[in-house]
Order: sequence, then C-alpha cells, then structure tokens
Amino acid sequence: MNKEKSLNVTPTTSLSPSGVNACRDWYASAAGQATLARVQSIVSSMSTDIFGYYALEMGVLAGRCSFLQESRIASQFSLGSVPGEAVSMVGTPEHLPFALHNLDLVIATHALDCATHPHQVLREIERVLVPEGHCILIAFNPVSFRGLGQLRHLFKPAARHCEFYSTLRVREWLSVLGFEVCETVSAGFCPVLSGNYLFKHARWLDRLGSKFRLMTGNVYIIHAQKKVSNMTPLLPSRKVKPVLRPGMVVNPGAGRLVRKESNNVTQDS
Repeated sequence: MNKEKSLNVTPTTSLSPSGVNACRDWYASAAGQATLARVQSIVSSMSTDIFGYYALEMGVLAGRCSFLQESRIASQFSLGSVPGEAVSMVGTPEHLPFALHNLDLVIATHALDCATHPHQVLREIERVLVPEGHCILIAFNPVSFRGLGQLRHLFKPAARHCEFYSTLRVREWLSVLGFEVCETVSAGFCPVLSGNYLFKHARWLDRLGSKFRLMTGNVYIIHAQKKVSNMTPLLPSRKVKPVLRPGMVVNPGAGRLVRKESNNVTQDS
C-alpha cells in the first residue's frame, strides 16, 4: 500500500536522453564492461530462485544486455525508452503499460538515476508487482569514483546528466512503499577515465572491494521484495466474566432506604 501522496506527474515524463547516453558511454569503457559483467553475475544469483509467470527488464540497459538468462520465469519482457531498439515495448518507467499486480519480477537499470520523478518509478514498480513479488534496482553510487565525477557540476545542477541517490535513501523509499530489502551489493571499484592504463593497474581495487563486500563501488544492486500485511483481528487474551449472575434481582432503591434509615437514627439520638 502506498503511504505517500501522489506526485501528480504527467504521462510525458521519461528518461533523460542525455542521461541515457552518458550511462551507456560509461558502460562502453573497459572498466564499465568489467562492472557490467560483475553486475550480471550478481543479478543472476539474486534472480535464480525467483519463481513466477512474468518478468520485466527496463531502464538504460534494457534491450542491450539481458539479466534474466538464468531466470526460471518463462515470460520475459523488456521496456525501452527509445523507438527502434531491440525491446518488447517502448514506454516510460513512470507509467508502466501493465495492469495492477501482474509481474513477479522487475529489474530496473538506472531508471532512478535518469528519471525526473524517481518516486513515481518506484510507485509504478510497486503497483505492477504481485504480492511477495521482487524488484532488483541497479543504480550509480554517489559514494564512489563515479560519484566523485559529479562534483564538477556541484554549482551547476542543470549540467548533470543523471542524479545519483544513496543506498540509504533508496532503501528508505522502498520501506515507505512496503518493500523489504533482501540484499544490497556493490560492484565496480575501479575509476573510469580515458584510456585503459589506469584501469589495468587498479584491478586490485575490484578484488579488494569484492572480498570485503565494500559499499564504495561505482554501481550498487538492491534486491527488495514487496510485502503485503494481512490485518488479523486480535481476540481478547482472557474471557471477561459478567458482573451479574443470571437470575440476580437488582433493587434500585436500596441505597435510598439505607440513607433514610440513617437519618432516622440521627433524629432519635
């Protein structure tokens, strides 16, 4: 159940084209390709034991790579934002073309980073998921080398192609919508700069971050499950005994008679 008020967004909202291109350019680098392979492995392990009928991939990487190769869900769809891509359908993450409670798994790649209204994206995911359904969110980490790159636009927010949100913030949004976070993993600890020299000499950062499960990777993956509370009325813990027994006769004037007798005694004395 949604506990936040509606943002009243319009159906014209969509992913930022400049943000989509910036994300895809980042993944085209050597460090981005290594991070993508690691992310695919993590998402595959998260989704292997998820059963159901329908699964959806959406976001920046929809149609370019598949995260559902190891999934046991037979019917799989991909939602793209640009016409002409190899996707099942074209739409916006803020207004998913699915009915209420129909999908068992939703994988969103950087849909929060590039969306104008990230809250609405999460609301739509909550709406289309069945009770106990799963969602896997992939996003850039502001506490990383990738996040440090955003500092150059510190005094020019309009120049940012994407907006990065911390894991604590996203987990709080999910909690408000009734999700339970199952797992949070970070990947891609190497800096991404022009050329591959720095990447080749910084691979030890990937090994270190993966070994100690650090949360400073360029990308984080959040696996959450939609929870629906069942309200069950609570019965009283003990049986309350009635004050009056059956057959008991109550004399409403007994108190007045006692007071009258007490007055007579006072006068005689």
